Amino acid sequence: MGFHFSQALIRWSKHYGRQGLPWQGHQDPYAVWISEIMLQQTQVSTVMQRYPQFMRQFPTVKALASADLDAVMALWSGLGYYSRARNLHRCSQEIMAKYAGQFPRTAKELEQLPGIGRSTAGAIAAFAFEERAPILDANVKRVISRFFGVTGDQQSHETVQLLWEHATALLPKSKSQMPIYTQALMDFGATWCTPKAAKCQSQDQMCPMKSECKAHELGQVDLIPAKKKKKESPTFTTNIFLIRYQDEILLERRAPKAIWGGLYSLIETPWEPIEPKINRSKPSDVTSLLNQTVLSKLLSKSDLGSIASVEKGHVIEHVFSHRRLRMQPWIIHLKRKWSHLSATLDWICTRRLKEYGLPQPIRVFLESSSR
Repeated sequence: MGFHFSQALIRWSKHYGRQGLPWQGHQDPYAVWISEIMLQQTQVSTVMQRYPQFMRQFPTVKALASADLDAVMALWSGLGYYSRARNLHRCSQEIMAKYAGQFPRTAKELEQLPGIGRSTAGAIAAFAFEERAPILDANVKRVISRFFGVTGDQQSHETVQLLWEHATALLPKSKSQMPIYTQALMDFGATWCTPKAAKCQSQDQMCPMKSECKAHELGQVDLIPAKKKKKESPTFTTNIFLIRYQDEILLERRAPKAIWGGLYSLIETPWEPIEPKINRSKPSDVTSLLNQTVLSKLLSKSDLGSIASVEKGHVIEHVFSHRRLRMQPWIIHLKRKWSHLSATLDWICTRRLKEYGLPQPIRVFLESSSR
């Protein structure tokens, strides 16, 4: 069965597989690794633009390892899930230190590196070294679940183990076919065996797996894999402060494990959940709000007296994968620059903002504020 599946998929890819993507056709493990990490939880259309930029600035593992983390985070800005960028940087340094700049050649070894899980390790090993290593990203899970009629919880250990066993059994026997097979499997899940309106539901094109697909046989293509009901995303609110002195603004470097971890952002009050049934009175004067931030014990009366003007901006709304955030901006102009600040705070010239990793909504807000 494995041989039939792989060969059918390879034949399919010659006619319908995606062509011309900037990361395709590479056997350089570095190029494969960057594309695989970037494509995690990021749309292909976005990666199409950002991957070439990243590779131009950091063309080798050595270039990435020797780069300043801020430069890496700046280039990653807007791609989300910023721990990926931090792990890329850390992993590149480990490859230089432990492996003299050469990627390990097996999936098992690759999986030991920071930020590289089993599926990513399998993809790198298959594309770069032609190892018979399976992959199991979300698209592949769906393809295999439908083909074998696996109805279990996709998050359970037992179901995941079963899917890995199926994925391994389906591999082509020839190592030389691993790159084209792995790409075909990714393409098939992304473009044909899709969550909704899979091609087998249409009469336009014949799915190569249709005759042997258990989900199609049972009429359960739309039911496999089982879909969990999504909980309504909670909404949080915060105040953010654009504090300016001449052509400099005050930014805070966020803690590594926080949301937007490691990025520079505007100083803010703690995020609070919006609970419609609770009507709390909120402070509205800037001094009270600043006292809820990292500045609370750093500012003197003289510092607060140096505020020249305060402007309340329009609320900014940002949607994360599991929450929403409403940010109330306050634009503060100072008569003199505040000093005696903590190590996480920096005055940064607005002309140099592109050199720093900023959350995308904050970058857009700052760009609009400078016009």
